[in-house]
Amino acid sequence: MKAAKHIIPILIVGLIISFGIGKGISYAKVKKDTSDLCMECHSKMRDLATKARVHQPVKDGRCTECHNPHASKQKGLLAYIDSALCYNCHDQKKGFTGVIVHKPIAEGNCLVCHDAHSSNNRSLLKKTGAEGCFSCHSKETVIAKKNVHPEVKKGNCTGCHNPHASDRDGLLTKDKKSLCAGCHPEKGEAFTKAHMGYKVAGTDCLGCHSPHSSERKGLMKASLHKPFAENKCTSCHPAGSTGIVKSGINLCLGCHKVSMTGFNKISSHLIPGRADSPCDSCHNPHASDEKHLLKDKEARVCYGCHNDTKEYVAKSDHKHPKLGACSDCHVSHGSNNQYFLVKGNDTCSQEACHATQGKFTHPVGEKIIDPRSKTPMDCSTCHNPMGSPENSILRFEKDRELCIQCHQM
Repeated sequence: MKAAKHIIPILIVGLIISFGIGKGISYAKVKKDTSDLCMECHSKMRDLATKARVHQPVKDGRCTECHNPHASKQKGLLAYIDSALCYNCHDQKKGFTGVIVHKPIAEGNCLVCHDAHSSNNRSLLKKTGAEGCFSCHSKETVIAKKNVHPEVKKGNCTGCHNPHASDRDGLLTKDKKSLCAGCHPEKGEAFTKAHMGYKVAGTDCLGCHSPHSSERKGLMKASLHKPFAENKCTSCHPAGSTGIVKSGINLCLGCHKVSMTGFNKISSHLIPGRADSPCDSCHNPHASDEKHLLKDKEARVCYGCHNDTKEYVAKSDHKHPKLGACSDCHVSHGSNNQYFLVKGNDTCSQEACHATQGKFTHPVGEKIIDPRSKTPMDCSTCHNPMGSPENSILRFEKDRELCIQCHQM
């Protein structure tokens, strides 16, 4: 009976501690308030509560919700790595997933933009407005030109862009047409008059205007198609209409006859079966901030069709350093070479790139035959020119797996 009297209180204490741990309360909480215990050593952390916005776990003194009080493989004794910690409270499915994911989010690096403890800025941001965005995005590129979009000037990047994820290119919050129309009503005589009598409501505003800044009045883009620059809209459109005077590629060939020579190759980018002009798949017929009146940055234009390559590259640990400059390696309109390569199998060994390859490493060329395909070996026999999980964008692990593809043991 005496033994039983001692056992019962021990069991009760054990149940209290077990119940507390099961509820997420550390043993320190039983002994002393968790945050007070932490502050005995980390006294500077008390200053966090003086800022305008304090992260809720910090405000509640729940230090162990993010930090392991004993040991961790992570810096700062964090309980989880990168964004896995944040997603314990913030639902990943709500606002953090989409076709396009902002790079810091994709890499699980929430703390690039947010402070984990407290901030004087909304959403615990480290910097306010555009200053946070300009930590990564070049200020000179976005607002360097003479005329700046008013919302950009105010630093209201999130007025158009979602900072986390979106199903639209550029992380836009809405489709381009709806986004612009939200501030610029497309009704009324003044709107039509500003567009030379053409009813352009519902069309893509970014086909002519830069969304950020421009040297031209009205935020017009840098390069203008000649008929557009000379106000000769009727060269392509019936007066007052957004229709076209000739169908398909014939409209463009009226001025650009020489371009057809580039398409008349074994491999061609002419799109079969299209009733309208295939030219506007890549080029803007009015204005552009890119060379050759491209609709967007070169890589984005190409990825518009080559989405399989885009997805593969996104999953690759190692990527070709010049992926954004597609035309450095590929001809845009047509080619007699496989994959539209500018110099066929010699494309990689261009003087500006890998001029010495094949001379001091594994031999390649007409006399070196791949035993699998019975065709001459070239750079792409061993390397994937876009990307790969392996160093040097190799197709297989270099110490053994790559070699035994041809050299059977």
